[in-house]
Amino acid sequence: MRSAWLAGSALLVAAGSVSSVQAAALDSHVESKLIAVCKAIKADSRIDLQRAVKDSGISYHRLADGLVCNGMDMYTFAMQHEAQSTGAIIARRTDLDERSLTARK
Repeated sequence: MRSAWLAGSALLVAAGSVSSVQAAALDSHVESKLIAVCKAIKADSRIDLQRAVKDSGISYHRLADGLVCNGMDMYTFAMQHEAQSTGAIIARRTDLDERSLTARK
């Protein structure tokens, strides 16, 4: 079972570039699923994010603990790309206090 394999591994993906050490730890099928999560976050698509997370077979909490999109954690990546909708889902699903993480304008 892939999720059991991933439970013991660190999740680390940089959408666009993965070092050889990181690439060796993930097979291309799992890597593509994790990159889909990053792309959905960036696109600010709630539906695509929920599909990508479900398709990955990894919980939001586990993804929040180890997924890296372009060198950033999921929430920071969402905020960097002004993806408010997906950022709100990530905050809610990972028990983050979104108000304490974002500066008000």
